[in-house]
Amino acid sequence: MFKYLLLFASFFCSSQTHTIIGVVSDSINIPLESANIIARPLQENEQLKFAIADNKGRYRLELDKGVKYEVTASYISFLEETIIIEPNSSITTHNFRLKPTGQKLKEIVIKHEYKPLIIKKDTLTYDVKAFANGNERKMKEVLEKLPGVEVDKKGTVTVQGKKVTKMLVEGKSFFGGGSKLAVENIPADALDKIEVIDHFNEVGFMKQVSDSDELAMNVKLKEDKKKFIFGDVEAGVGNNEYTLAHAGLFYYSPKTNVSFIGDLNNIGRSTFTFEDLLRFDGGVSNYLSGRKSLSNLYSFANDNTDVVENKSKFGAINFSFDANPKLTVSGYSILSKVFMASKTESINEYLQDDAISLEYKIQDNDRHSLLGIGNIKLDYSPNQKEKWYYNSQYQSGTNDINKTINSVTNLNSNTFETISKADNVSVKQYLEWHKGYNLHHTTTFVVNHAYESSTPKNHWFTDQSFLPGLIPLQADDSYTITQVKKVKSNTVDAMIKHYWILNNFNHLYSVMGNSYGYSHFEISEKQLLTNGNINDFSLSGFGNDINYSLNDTYAGLEYKFKIGKWTNKPGIYFHWNQLRTKQNDSNYSLSKTLFQPQWNSDYEFNKSENLNFTYRLANNFPEVNQLAGRYTLQDYNSVYKGDALLGNERFHSVNLRYSKMNMYRGIMLNAMLGINKKVKTTRNQIILDGINQYNTPILTDNPETSYRLNGYVTKKIYRLSLNLNTSLDWFNYVQTLNNVTTTNKRNGQDVGIEIKTAYKKWPDFSIGYTKGFTQFSGLTSSNYQSDEFNADFEITFLKNWVYKLEYQNLRNTDNRNQSNYFETANTSLRHQKKNSPFGFEITINNIFDTKAKNEYSFSDYMISQNRIYIMPRVFLFSVSYKL
Repeated sequence: MFKYLLLFASFFCSSQTHTIIGVVSDSINIPLESANIIARPLQENEQLKFAIADNKGRYRLELDKGVKYEVTASYISFLEETIIIEPNSSITTHNFRLKPTGQKLKEIVIKHEYKPLIIKKDTLTYDVKAFANGNERKMKEVLEKLPGVEVDKKGTVTVQGKKVTKMLVEGKSFFGGGSKLAVENIPADALDKIEVIDHFNEVGFMKQVSDSDELAMNVKLKEDKKKFIFGDVEAGVGNNEYTLAHAGLFYYSPKTNVSFIGDLNNIGRSTFTFEDLLRFDGGVSNYLSGRKSLSNLYSFANDNTDVVENKSKFGAINFSFDANPKLTVSGYSILSKVFMASKTESINEYLQDDAISLEYKIQDNDRHSLLGIGNIKLDYSPNQKEKWYYNSQYQSGTNDINKTINSVTNLNSNTFETISKADNVSVKQYLEWHKGYNLHHTTTFVVNHAYESSTPKNHWFTDQSFLPGLIPLQADDSYTITQVKKVKSNTVDAMIKHYWILNNFNHLYSVMGNSYGYSHFEISEKQLLTNGNINDFSLSGFGNDINYSLNDTYAGLEYKFKIGKWTNKPGIYFHWNQLRTKQNDSNYSLSKTLFQPQWNSDYEFNKSENLNFTYRLANNFPEVNQLAGRYTLQDYNSVYKGDALLGNERFHSVNLRYSKMNMYRGIMLNAMLGINKKVKTTRNQIILDGINQYNTPILTDNPETSYRLNGYVTKKIYRLSLNLNTSLDWFNYVQTLNNVTTTNKRNGQDVGIEIKTAYKKWPDFSIGYTKGFTQFSGLTSSNYQSDEFNADFEITFLKNWVYKLEYQNLRNTDNRNQSNYFETANTSLRHQKKNSPFGFEITINNIFDTKAKNEYSFSDYMISQNRIYIMPRVFLFSVSYKL
């Protein structure tokens, strides 16, 4: 059926279009890759058409029949050539031969300034008006119409399969560079151009040597949006006291930029994602990575409506000010307050030898979270070849969780109430210095400091004894367990790197640095008896008090060379590591000298086709909690004990990425292969007794290998776009469970197809289907399949009305042929006159009033079938005002 649909669409579209193909070359027939071919209609109410020449100079131009066009081919340093295509013309082929101007690049004045898509070595520039139809509200809706750009429901932006890691507006970082705040708040009518910059580096003179893997997106604003406040405010009310209040206000001028975003809602809409929040966890230089934060930030960005109640209050301000031509001061401040209530029903199968223990579990959570962040950054440029950065951030947060768990097994049933409170504080700062001495020598120096403090407190309440033989409970009428944890850490990192450009084809980079981290980890558990006495678990091997330090002194050499289109950069690093711990009146130290090679390789077939390869040999040292040598209560059915003598993991990492964009054939292709192989592995050894478990980490030589293959291909078929995508995962590891060691395999495969419209005069419509397979084998074998169908529809009618519909259904089926089904849909109707600042919208979320969604999941020793309750149907009427 899908094949016939495509054939019909192709026939229908071909009857409406006039296709011209040809080659753009210079006067001696050398193809001009990425030349622009622009067809400007000479009739009113018709749209401009364009094409980009591929690496062989070929182009394909789709024109509307019955329309007269002026077609112009242009290329930097060449004179333009123009032809006229009459209505219903019989011309199907035309080759352009451009003559050089003889002028230097900086002197060229291009007659036609309008270029829908400009491709340079590392930069794609989209002219928004070539792709948008003017009915878009937010930046997200514009991005979804750009070739090769995808925006998922979490606000993550990818371009040709590669994720955007830095979001800029007018060249300045927007709220730490995260994408969700930008795409969901910047008004669509403020956008002029979108620049996508690969291998992005904030320091311009460092780009040649930094080999950055950052992909940045820079938003260029329309001139009439500069020096004026623009944005919008919105307010909405709905059934069952659902409310929404939102404001996004922006001011941009050459010297001062200010952005404010405020949001208050109880309809389950979060303002930013967890990845955005990780960016807010700043104060760390991009040149130093690998430090893990103690703070649990996930609760502040637990987006979506997979909760029964969600109340969010959010306020943020971002600013940038050019104090003088050499100094820029920027920063942001964020305050977030979230309440979420969730409910999950689970059937858990605990796998142990040939036996299976079943648990029916109902869990209710109430979570209150408060987060405050303040960040300031100084950017100082004494001259064009020197740059200083200073960045400082203060962050404070609290997490209060009330949890009720009803656990029923074939042996007993129990109810647990848990109260958890955690206070987190961190102060982070770094100083960066970059200096270009001349065309051949550049130096970078970085110092980074971070202080973090976390004090979680947990309380368990139940009427029955639990974890027999694992925790030293004294018999009582009811049981109250308290746990107090204190974790403090200080880290100081310093690194100096020198870049020596021998010539255009050979670079030599030398690196020296030191990374020092100190942590104090303290935890205690006690039973509070009803008679007022205290049962201190420390008398039975519980309670940890450990001082931990890890120092890494390293030196490395990287050699970058280029042979034709092939660029390579092998590297050799030596690390001198010293790990020291002091706990329970015993000291432990570990000293190791480690050799870590690496290799980067990049082959550029042409401007729009690239193959990249990276290899790393790396080592991970244990964290402080993994070395805590006494018992710790983890949960109502889990006890953990670290290994004070644990050593380092060692693993190989390989990544291969291929990308191609061919505008002539209408094809975009992207494929990524990732391989990780651990040769020294830390994995928990597990003792299971029913549902009760005891975990302890062990370091072994058992190999652990994971493979991940992702790919997608997009083919434009006249006015439709066909997308094929796949995600394949294989994970092999060795697990010890109840003293039985087995080789486990966890594999997953997802294959999807989607077709959507790619013509501005048609409604936006997409329909997709994804088939998923998941397998687990070890002590037992299990598998399940998923069938996901989704559709999105948007149409503008009567000029000022916009209707949207989103639909999704998902069916999961296990190996016993038992299945569960989930279906949901959202819709909205919006009205806004073109020149009116007021907009009116009716939104319905969860049209079918679906109560819960179902899913399957696997772990090392458990298969779970989960039923997650979601927010009920929401009706909302909102009014917006555009400034």
